[in-house]
Amino acid sequence: MEKITYSTSPLKLNSKYLLVIIMAYFVAILSADVVAYKFVGFGNFVISGATIVFPLTYLFGDILTEVYGYSIARQIVWLSLIGELLFALIVKGVLLLPSAGFANYQQAFDLTEGSMYLFVMGGVVGNILSSFLNIYLISTWKILLKGRLFWIRSIISTAIAELLIIGVAVAIGFSNRLTFHQAFDVFAWAYVLEMIYACVFVWPAWWLSCVLKRAEGIDAYDYNVNYNPFKF
Repeated sequence: MEKITYSTSPLKLNSKYLLVIIMAYFVAILSADVVAYKFVGFGNFVISGATIVFPLTYLFGDILTEVYGYSIARQIVWLSLIGELLFALIVKGVLLLPSAGFANYQQAFDLTEGSMYLFVMGGVVGNILSSFLNIYLISTWKILLKGRLFWIRSIISTAIAELLIIGVAVAIGFSNRLTFHQAFDVFAWAYVLEMIYACVFVWPAWWLSCVLKRAEGIDAYDYNVNYNPFKF
């Protein structure tokens, strides 16, 4: 039996801000799931509410990889995917419970959140492809460019990863809500908006990563790291 060592003093994390970044990452993911079926329209410009929120996950993913390294980012991506799936299952389970007699708005919940599990399934599949690709590119290009040009690494990696996640999420998550033409419009406008976000958000992401590197005394370079996304 493994011997357990008991500590009489409070345990402390080596990182001061990692939990804050993780919390922000989780909040962005779950918020995107909740507003996925809120479609915003300005003339012919139509996007899902998730498109407005979800780009923040790439901002935090880039920061996590840039400052703390690929291994930490990989763990957080997996934990977020598991948490996102559990969140959707819990919401779906509660919606299936019988409504009270005075609560005559069950149909509103079914309409707005009843299919959220489909969007989450699309997001989980898409994220396995895109999020790991995003942090892999940030990490490997950091070594190649000796830590320079974060803004170029972030924008290009996001452009590639967003193409995957939006395509998969729209194909699976909106399959029961939109026609092919409508789905394509949502995909096209979402990708345009995501790239605008990527070009804007990269600057606060770069600034925040610099602040964190100084505050934490950490600047990870992933030499000899196993990039297998399924390595836990």
